[in-house]
Amino acid sequence: MRDTILLSHANPEDNEFTLWLALQLANEGFRVWCDLTKLLGGEIFWDDIEGVIRDRAAKVIYVLSRASNSKDGPLRELHLAQSLARREKLRDFVIPAHIDDLPYSEVTIELTRVNSIAFGKSWASGLATLLQKLETDTVPKDPAFHRAAVNDWWRSQFDDVHGVRAVPETVVSNWFKVENLPAVLYEHRIMREKPGLVEFETATLPFPGVWLDDLCLLTFAKADDFTAYLAPMFFVEQSRTISTDDFIGGRDALTDGPRYLAQILRLAWDRAIKDKLPGYQGADGHHFYYFQKGTVPDDTIPFTGANGKRGHRSVVGYKTMLGGKLRYWHYALSGKPVIRPETLFLVKGHVLFSDDGLKLWTNKDLMSKARRNQCKNWWNDEWRDRMYAAIAYLAGSAETVVFPLGTAASFSLSKQPIPFESPVSYLEPGEVLKDEDLADYDFEDEDSDLDESVGGTGSPPEEPEPE
Repeated sequence: MRDTILLSHANPEDNEFTLWLALQLANEGFRVWCDLTKLLGGEIFWDDIEGVIRDRAAKVIYVLSRASNSKDGPLRELHLAQSLARREKLRDFVIPAHIDDLPYSEVTIELTRVNSIAFGKSWASGLATLLQKLETDTVPKDPAFHRAAVNDWWRSQFDDVHGVRAVPETVVSNWFKVENLPAVLYEHRIMREKPGLVEFETATLPFPGVWLDDLCLLTFAKADDFTAYLAPMFFVEQSRTISTDDFIGGRDALTDGPRYLAQILRLAWDRAIKDKLPGYQGADGHHFYYFQKGTVPDDTIPFTGANGKRGHRSVVGYKTMLGGKLRYWHYALSGKPVIRPETLFLVKGHVLFSDDGLKLWTNKDLMSKARRNQCKNWWNDEWRDRMYAAIAYLAGSAETVVFPLGTAASFSLSKQPIPFESPVSYLEPGEVLKDEDLADYDFEDEDSDLDESVGGTGSPPEEPEPE
C-alpha cells in the first residue's frame, strides 16, 4: 500500500529544512519517512530509502537545492522515483521543494517538466502550498502520526539535558524600554471662572492626563500647556510637582502611582499612533492599530533587526479564496505599558482582515477563524520581523519613536526591543554537542532551575494573540 511520504534530500546540507518539513507533515497527520527521523509514528523499518520508494511511497518530496542537484545520492533516488512513476503511471509522484537560489535553467533534466513548490522565500507559504497539493491528490493520513508522536520523537532526540549546551545565546523580546521619561509630573487643580459654567470636557485634552477627582488632573504637561485650552471658562488654580521616581516607588502621598502612570503612558501611545494608523477595538476592549493597503509603498517596510542585518516584511497581503475572491490580511500592533520592575512597553502583533484592503470586517468571530487559518504557519521570525517593521515605520527616519506628553515633555522607545542573554543555548537538530560545550556546567545539579522556554530559530510558530 502506498501510504507514505518520503523526503529525499542532500545530507547534511539540507538537513535543517528536511527535518523541519518532516515534522510539519507528521504534525498534519501524514505518514512520513526520511533518513533523519525514519518512521516518526511507529516502528523503524526500511532503513533502505530505495525500498520505501519502491514499495510504500505515495509521494516523494525531493528537496531541490544546489546541493541535491549535484550529489549522486539524491539524484539516484530521484531517478528511481521518476522511473517508477513512469512504469506504474503514478501521477505527480515526485514533488520538488525548491529551497534556495538554484536557477531553474540549471535544474536536473529529471525535473525539467515537473512543477516545483517554492520554499526559498518562505518555508511557511511553501508548506501551505504543499499541504494543499497533498489534500488535492488525496494522500492518505495515518492516525499514528500526530503532534503527540512528533513531541515524543523530539524529546527522545533533543531532551532537556543533551539538547542544552553551555554556550550563551542572545534572545530577542517584545519589550521596549521607556526612555527619557520626564523627571517630574504635575498635579493641577482645575477651577471654574464662574459657577454654573459647562462641564469640563476631558476627551479633547491637548496632552495625556488622568483625573484624580473632579478637580485634580495628573499629567506630565505644565500648567501653561493648558492655558489656551482652559480659558476663558477654567483656569489652573495651583499645581503640585511630583518626582517621577517617588511616584513610581510609592514614596509620594498619592497612592497607586504605577496604575496612574500606566494610564498616562497608554494615552500617549494611543494619541501618537492613531495619527499614523487607523484603530480597531478588539473584543476585550483593547485598541489595535493596523496597516491599510497603500499605507506604505508596496505594503512592505524595511527594518534593521537585532543582529544589525537589514530586512523587509509585508504588513498587508491577500489570499485568493474559492471563486477568486480576495481576503486581505492586515498586520496590527498594540502596546501595553508595564511600570515595575522596569518601565517599558509590551508590544504585541495581531492580524485583522478585510475584503478590500481598507475597511475591516465587523464580524469578530469570522475574524478569529480567518486568523487561525492565515497565521497557523507563521513562525517566530515572521511575527518578530513584522514587529520590527512596524516600530521602524513609527520611528520614521529617527532612531526612536517619540511620544509627546506636553509641549516640552515626551518619552521615547528604541527601535530595538530589550535583548536577554541566556547562559545556555539549545542544540539545534543536526548540530553536534562538543565536549567543551559541557565544560563548567553541571546539568544534573541545575536541572531543577531550568525553565522551559520558547524562542529562537527552531521554535514552533507563535499563536496570534486572541482578541
